[in-house]
Amino acid sequence: MELNNLLTEIAVYRCKMNRVSKGKSLSDPDVIKLRQGLDSLIYNYLKAYRQQNAVLQLPERDYWRAEAV
Repeated sequence: MELNNLLTEIAVYRCKMNRVSKGKSLSDPDVIKLRQGLDSLIYNYLKAYRQQNAVLQLPERDYWRAEAV
């Protein structure tokens, strides 16, 4: 999934979470489920971000190895 789409999904989910959890306790089961869902989205974003950076940095590492030989 594209990083911008993931960021948009996180923002939309966060707005939904704010509306639903307004005035509720952090220990409310609905709030806990929403927080877990948000954590999952953020985890997926960070995972995709790291993978994208690894792919972008890979050619640079290979270039420096080739120069050393």
